[in-house]
Amino acid sequence: MKGSMNILRCACLVAVQDDKLLLVRVRENVHWYLPGGKIELGERPEHALQRELLEELGIATDPGTVRYLYTVFGPAYGEPGEVELICFAAEWKGLPQSQGEISDVSWISMQDTAKLAPAVQILCADRLQNANGDSPAYSGRAEQARIVMARFELNPYERP
Repeated sequence: MKGSMNILRCACLVAVQDDKLLLVRVRENVHWYLPGGKIELGERPEHALQRELLEELGIATDPGTVRYLYTVFGPAYGEPGEVELICFAAEWKGLPQSQGEISDVSWISMQDTAKLAPAVQILCADRLQNANGDSPAYSGRAEQARIVMARFELNPYERP
């Protein structure tokens, strides 16, 4: 993450069920990405997550269950620069349904990497590597990114 490069900071939900991730797609985009969105200036990442999930999927997270997992850096999908995905787990009320700019919501296999945005590919490769001990199979620019695991004694929202 060098000086003048654009970095888009987003708060994202990582929800896994039966080796599938809850993912969303915007309009006619080919690739799927994690639910959530851009963190506004002065906004805490967990608040951005709650706001975006309500706007995009109509789900209200239980604030007491929102927990920081890790941060993923990777190529931004459809934009120049990189993306910083601050990832959380959370419980929610309601069924996720596409709203606003979201055209589709679905549970997608973590192994179906051709459908995933580059930073989501990185997340899945790391999860799959940790789950089965294989080396990750990154594709394209995704191999240039990294995952930063949480260090709870530090501020988890600051870049290392």
